[in-house]
Amino acid sequence: MTLLKDSSNLDQAKTKHEQLWADFLNTDEETVDRILDKARIGLLPMPEKLRSRLRPFRTPLLWVIPLGALATAVMLYVIFIWAALWVE
Repeated sequence: MTLLKDSSNLDQAKTKHEQLWADFLNTDEETVDRILDKARIGLLPMPEKLRSRLRPFRTPLLWVIPLGALATAVMLYVIFIWAALWVE
């Protein structure tokens, strides 16, 4: 693959860029920001793209909730068995 600056389609890309910029000027700012962020992520190499997509999963709260639910389920099971043995 050749770089865009070395490509023979450079003029077509510039024309598309100008049309896109004209469309951006008539669009909501938040929408343009989302589109540009997606485009920037799309241009990243694969390892960095993967890191940026996994960034929300690195928050501790996202791991605390499932681990807390699992611990609660195990604790309820142990209490149920303990109560059944105690009653018997």
